[in-house]
Amino acid sequence: MIPVRHARYDRGNSLVGKWESARPKRDPARLGSLNDPFDAVARISEGRTPLSTDVRLWAAISIALGVVILLAGIAQLTDATLRPFERGGTAIMIGEGAALAGFALMILVMRRRFEDLSRSNEARETSGSDSYRSRPYTTLFLVSFVALFVEVMLIRYCSSQIRIFAYYKNVPLVGCFLGLGLGCCLGNGRSRHALLFTFWLLPLTVFLAAGSIVVDRALGVLAAAGSSEHILGDVGSPLTSTTVRILTQLIMSVFCVAILVAITSLFTFLGRLLGEAFESVPRLPGYTVNIVGSLAGILGFVLLSYAQTPPWVWFLVGLIPLAWWFRTAKRLVVVGLLIAANTLAVMPSIGDTVWSSYQKLVGHVIPAGYVIPPGEERVSPGKEAYLVRISDVFYQVAIDLRPEAFGPGAVNPFPHYDEVYRRLGRRPERVLIVGAGTGNDVAAALRAGASHVDAVDIDPAIVAMGRRHHPERPYDDPRVQIIINDARDAFRRLQPQSYDVVVFGLLDSHTQLASSSVRLDNYVFTLESLQEARGLVRPGGHIIITAAAFRDWFRDRFTAMLEATCDGPVEMFQFGKRPFYTYIGQVHREAETAPHTRSAAAGAGVLPTDDWPFLYLPEKSVPRAYVIMVITLAVASVIVVKVGGLDLGRFSRYHAHMFFLGAAFLLMEVSAVNRLALLFGTTWLVSAVTIAIVLVLIVFANLTVLAVRVPYPMAYGALIVSLAVSYWLQPSVVLGRGTCAALVYGLLVLSPIYFAGLVFARSFSVATLAGPAIGANIMGSVLGGWVEYSTMAVGIRALVLLAGVFYVFSLCLLLVRRKDERVPALRAVP
Repeated sequence: MIPVRHARYDRGNSLVGKWESARPKRDPARLGSLNDPFDAVARISEGRTPLSTDVRLWAAISIALGVVILLAGIAQLTDATLRPFERGGTAIMIGEGAALAGFALMILVMRRRFEDLSRSNEARETSGSDSYRSRPYTTLFLVSFVALFVEVMLIRYCSSQIRIFAYYKNVPLVGCFLGLGLGCCLGNGRSRHALLFTFWLLPLTVFLAAGSIVVDRALGVLAAAGSSEHILGDVGSPLTSTTVRILTQLIMSVFCVAILVAITSLFTFLGRLLGEAFESVPRLPGYTVNIVGSLAGILGFVLLSYAQTPPWVWFLVGLIPLAWWFRTAKRLVVVGLLIAANTLAVMPSIGDTVWSSYQKLVGHVIPAGYVIPPGEERVSPGKEAYLVRISDVFYQVAIDLRPEAFGPGAVNPFPHYDEVYRRLGRRPERVLIVGAGTGNDVAAALRAGASHVDAVDIDPAIVAMGRRHHPERPYDDPRVQIIINDARDAFRRLQPQSYDVVVFGLLDSHTQLASSSVRLDNYVFTLESLQEARGLVRPGGHIIITAAAFRDWFRDRFTAMLEATCDGPVEMFQFGKRPFYTYIGQVHREAETAPHTRSAAAGAGVLPTDDWPFLYLPEKSVPRAYVIMVITLAVASVIVVKVGGLDLGRFSRYHAHMFFLGAAFLLMEVSAVNRLALLFGTTWLVSAVTIAIVLVLIVFANLTVLAVRVPYPMAYGALIVSLAVSYWLQPSVVLGRGTCAALVYGLLVLSPIYFAGLVFARSFSVATLAGPAIGANIMGSVLGGWVEYSTMAVGIRALVLLAGVFYVFSLCLLLVRRKDERVPALRAVP
């Protein structure tokens, strides 16, 4: 058994003490200054100011933010192009801006009372009478639960409210990791940090809930115009000037840096609570409790997402455990007031707002004429349609397209739905719709005379919207069978050669950009996916794809993919004046066992595959927009760590060893989620179960090290072998071989997590100070988060190799370690 050190140590002889003592002294006169925001962030996160000073700074920022949101809302009301159903969001902006400013003024008036409460509680903490100190395991569990729950909550809420985070999604992720890691290294967490977390969460929450409307559309236009990627939603012509494109990318980078700093500063409070909780318990038992708490946090959020609960429920569940750090009635009232304020900030909504397991859906009943571009003939007056938006961007509209629905002189606004069946030349018997949505494609198949329609969609919420609001009621037709599932998983469950037509509708990636990780339908538009779809089509049947294409290479890509799939020419036609295209490919013979790999058509670029499923990238490379973003944010991350109080020059080999273990872990987790999603389906359940299994494997690794002294050579040897097996194994090896084979594959793919867990547990078990050790490991995940974007150039499978490189770095640092005379507390590595 490895001896576990769990006594508390003199901070002056610790890593944190050395880091803090090495920081330059600051002028006390500047403690209340707002001229140096980075200095203010450092002071707040370290707790070196009275609470009343923190309140003054918070009030100044909150009042300014509230006034800006209020004025922006008033200005938006004067926009003549604002449609009636959009005015509800503007009213929310005005109300929340005024409420934030008013609440901040109230708190500012009462700031002295907060200082008195802080002093009285700090006296209790010094005496050790608070229960959060007397019950360290409960404290560690709760802070771990809150950290993971709020992390995934903010990541989802950010990407839903500000659409650029749907593809720069690693910004909030890295901010959470960076803050937790920095806070763990600083340690010395007190109840004031729990209180300050709820304080500083409020302005961020209000900005995301209401203020995001101000910047979201502008950022979307910049992203569409300044990137080499194919971006939909905010349609704009790509900029031709390289200088202007770089400028737009820098503007987006500056905004992302601001969000990164805000989230990092916020999570530093939780990180300090986490680091302090670790110091009061034995290392491996404490780490096990930490993992169990994290597992409870992520499973709790998954359950709430499955139940389609709104964000105010998330905030309430995620923040209530912070009351554990307070015992007096007055303190509980204050923290309860702040929790209530955060919860109320995300409660207002417009239209029929549904937070499904996957996305934020907002439905509106609108005049059908709203879907017709200006200058074109309108549908008959009085007709209504049902508009569905995602992240405040047009997604789809359920509209009555029956011939009898149009009056004299009116035209069909979406002729392609019926035109495609006329071009087939015969009535289809059985039709499969992929991405059925609200039901327009299903209704078209029924109008064409189909005797049976299978409608596949991953999101039950949008199908429910179509069932309730589509004017033609296609989902009520007895000829329609609804299948709620991932398309790839459905392909493997359906009867081969049983359909006359397979239709790929306008899926959600047509309005959301693919990022470095697999999204809902990244794997739908790959050569392997189309080959599986071909296997479902009878000889002589057709595969039909409809897509919005604003760039020539993207339009050519679908032609090339269908040509490679169907072994024949592809018919393409455009409908209306919009850049929407429908592609028709005919299957003349039975599908082969593997997709064709013929060269792409001229201009189509590299064709997406299961290993490189990036439909919206023209070639295998990391776009310049991402390069600029990552470099800017990486530099900002280093500055934040430095200003936050950590001297990177005192980062020992031991901590670098833990750092690279963290970087490799994130890459392995992402690789496992992506590859198992391909095997079992890209659903929320697969991702959640995969992450849960990863955490369980870490717990088993901890228990193994507690029971047996695992030598480093054995652990690293098994890790290297498991990485080789994980890289070599492909999902195609077990496809169609049953559930048992798939489960064995999953365990083999995830096995490196267990062996890496043995290495980490062995190293962590002898850490003199747990906070800096776990903090270094968490900050390593920041590096992994930035490296993850390289998959755009090297593919998903290469993540295993990149993780292997980081594991080798961790091994080398372990082998060349030597005593560090400057930091005695770091001599604990065996």
